[in-house]
Amino acid sequence: MTRAYRNSSSFKVATLFLALLAISVIFLLLAFYFYAEDNQTAKLIIIFAALPLIVIAVSGYLISVFVVTRINRMAETANQIIRTGDLSKRLEIDSRWDDLSYLSKVLNDMLDKIQQLMMGVQHITDSVAHDLRTPLAKLRNNLEYVSSKNTSNEEIKPLIDEVDQVLKTFNSLLSLSSIESGRQSFQFKEFDLQQLIIDAVDFYAPLAHDKDIEINLETVDAIYVGDRDLFFQVIANLLDNAIKFTPAGGSIEIMMLKESYSTTISICDSGTGLTGDAFTKVFERFYRDPNHMTLPGSGLGLSLVQAVLNLHHAKIELTNATPGLKAKIVLTNHHD
Repeated sequence: MTRAYRNSSSFKVATLFLALLAISVIFLLLAFYFYAEDNQTAKLIIIFAALPLIVIAVSGYLISVFVVTRINRMAETANQIIRTGDLSKRLEIDSRWDDLSYLSKVLNDMLDKIQQLMMGVQHITDSVAHDLRTPLAKLRNNLEYVSSKNTSNEEIKPLIDEVDQVLKTFNSLLSLSSIESGRQSFQFKEFDLQQLIIDAVDFYAPLAHDKDIEINLETVDAIYVGDRDLFFQVIANLLDNAIKFTPAGGSIEIMMLKESYSTTISICDSGTGLTGDAFTKVFERFYRDPNHMTLPGSGLGLSLVQAVLNLHHAKIELTNATPGLKAKIVLTNHHD
C-alpha cells in the first residue's frame, strides 16, 4: 500500500466506516453469546443481521481501495506531466465500465488537444525563426560590407550588434524547440565532465578578465554519460549569466562534488541574485528579470539549460547566495 493511499482522506473515511461496522458486529456477537444461548430464533436473527454488515464492510473496503488507487494513479500521472512538461504522457485506462475510466478518457482527450495546440504554436514559432533567420543573416553581411567600405561610420556597428542579438535569439529558440520535440539527434556517450568544465571556463576567461572578475574553480575527476555538446551549452549559459550579472571586480565560484550516486556542479556569482517571483519564472521562455532589463539577453538561456538537463534526467536548483545567485546542477552518476 502506497503512502499516498494511506494519507488519502477517502481511505481515512473508509477506515472509520469499517471500524464502526466492526464494532457493531462485535456487539452483535457478544449479544449472541450472552443473551441468546438457548434461543435458536435469536441466534438466526443475529446471524442474518451480522452477515450483511460483514458483506457491506468488505465491499466498502474493496470499493475504497479501487477508487482511491485509481485517483492516486491519475494524480501521479498529472504530477509527472507538471514536473517534466511531457504532454505525451496519458492516464492509464484498464477498464471501461466505471466513471473513473470515463473521466480518464476525457482527460486524455483534453491532453491530446493541448498537445496539438502546443505543437501548432511551436511549429509557427519554428517557421518564423527559420524564415527570418536567412534575411537577417543577409542583412548582417550587408551591414558588415558597408562598414568595411566606410570605416569612419561608427553608427553601423550598433546595428550589427542588434542583428547579432536577434540571430542569437532565433538560434537559441530553434535549438530549444529541437531538444524539447526530440527532433534533434543526440550523441549520448561517456565524456570527461571535469575537462568540459575547464574548457568552458577557459572559453569565458577573457570575458571575465575584461570585467576584472575572478573565477575560482575546484573540480574532481568525473566521467558522465550524455551529449557533450549540449552539456557544454548548459555550463556556458550558466557561466555567461554569472559573468553578466556579476559587477566589475566581483568573483565567481565553481565547485564540483562527487558522491556515491551523484555529482554536483555549483556556480555561484557575487551579483544581485533574484527577487521572489523570478525564481518561479526564470525557466520560462523569454522571461527576463525586470531588475535586469537593461542588460543584453533574450530570456532563453535558462530555458535551454532546463531542457538539456531534463533530457539527461538531471536537476537544477537556484538559490540566492550572500551576495549573488547559486546555480546547483545535480547529476546521477552512471559510473563510479
